[in-house]
Amino acid sequence: MADLQQPGKATAQDGFTLVEMLAALGILLLGITSLLGALTSTVALRRTTDARLEATAVCDYALQRVQEEGVRRRADAETDLDLEVVPLDNQTVPGIEGMTWSATTILDDKRPDVWLVRLQVRWQEEGEDVVEEFVRILPRQLPLGQRVRRFRDQRP
Repeated sequence: MADLQQPGKATAQDGFTLVEMLAALGILLLGITSLLGALTSTVALRRTTDARLEATAVCDYALQRVQEEGVRRRADAETDLDLEVVPLDNQTVPGIEGMTWSATTILDDKRPDVWLVRLQVRWQEEGEDVVEEFVRILPRQLPLGQRVRRFRDQRP
């Protein structure tokens, strides 16, 4: 009967040893570290996705600016079909700091009625330059605003 423990009396085997506590803390630390690493990569991926989404919106804005400000009649133009597009370089984006865009046109001999507009959107991401390129089709005609103004000016 001497081997039975009396209630309320502590023995040397009650509680955790220092080695067990250190092992548990090590496992907890490993779990928290891996969780923080996953969270960091998720935040970086979210930033990249947001920047690419903004670049797509910038592409639509830039195409509109090219159409309104970049398309003009050539100096030696005889008709409204003798047009050119002024290249726009390093244009800033209102409301999005650090993002710029550039636009150039490509003529296709098979399709003389359209231009291919190459838009490059640039921004900084984690200290490195990122360039996203888009190609859009732009009708080869004077913008509506310019045509309306010319029509108004020609009226008696």
